[in-house]
Amino acid sequence: MKTRLRSVLYGTAGVVLFVLLWKAVGAFGWVNPETLPDPFAVPAAFMAEWRSGRLLPAVGSSLIHYFWGLGLGTLMGIAWGLAAATLYRFDLLQAYLVRILRPIPPLAWVVFAIAWFKVTHAGAAFVISIGVFWINYFATYGAVRHIDPRLYELARSFGQGRYWRRAWSITLPAIAPGALAGIRAGIGQAWMTLIAAELLGVPGMGQEMNAAAGVGDYNAVVVYMLAISLVYAISDLIYVWLEKKVLAWRP
Repeated sequence: MKTRLRSVLYGTAGVVLFVLLWKAVGAFGWVNPETLPDPFAVPAAFMAEWRSGRLLPAVGSSLIHYFWGLGLGTLMGIAWGLAAATLYRFDLLQAYLVRILRPIPPLAWVVFAIAWFKVTHAGAAFVISIGVFWINYFATYGAVRHIDPRLYELARSFGQGRYWRRAWSITLPAIAPGALAGIRAGIGQAWMTLIAAELLGVPGMGQEMNAAAGVGDYNAVVVYMLAISLVYAISDLIYVWLEKKVLAWRP
């Protein structure tokens, strides 16, 4: 209990110090005050965005392509990583392709997202899914590679040597912690990619931030940044709770 209270106190103190430093930067003129929002003006800006009716629709629109991109990237990344790590010939076949495609950032695919899907949720979801895919691919691939080979030998001695039986009885339980950690990292990556995805014009928090920045309303930009942070914190808490339920079998 004391440890939790201490962590809350220190965490709160860190946030307060950050806000005071932020305020000091503007007050002492270390940067142009016209481009630095006043932290104490952010609550009023939040209420203004709320009353304008733009905040909630923007959050809802972002969540549509966020969840589609997150789901698609997660499923594809886990499936591809699992296949590459367990099927020798498939691993050889895709090895050079991974090296070619991996360094390309999701933002670079915005051009093709517009060409293929136009300015739609599908285009934004496509860009988000690329960033999520690689995180889950490498998390799954690495988790499979670190499975103790003696477990497979044991499975074969008990008649569980076929691919699907081995995958179900050994591989999937063994990679669960690593794969779930990859999914959690992907949840955060998807939010970071979301803003870039909305640069193609799909309605959402990124587009509202871009519009606010265009007219110099930096307080509103901070409101949408904090909205992203809040939604991420809620989704991360829910995922951690689910992860504990799934991994309850672990000692």
